[in-house]
Amino acid sequence: MVSTGDIKDKKYSVLGVVGTVVNNQASAQTASCGGAVETKVDTDTNTMYNKGANELLKLAEAKGGDAVIYASFEYRIALTGTGQFAKQVKELFCYGTAVKLAG
Repeated sequence: MVSTGDIKDKKYSVLGVVGTVVNNQASAQTASCGGAVETKVDTDTNTMYNKGANELLKLAEAKGGDAVIYASFEYRIALTGTGQFAKQVKELFCYGTAVKLAG
């Protein structure tokens, strides 16, 4: 569970802060005469937020938790690559408090 607020109906213990950065780029494999080629494609905003929430939950689980509360998501526009290969991407900064639910 990832929540942008508190969990009022459950008791929990705080394990610490977790954070990650994701972007709106995904890899797509395409076939060519020379073999498989990896291409970066844009994903939609909901996919990017779900990716961030899933990453937070994985980090919480690595700390022994099973939820993230007070999750926050902030994005910025950035550039990846250089010169003629530069491309605009959205980066999503994700952080929250990892918790272990009681019971």
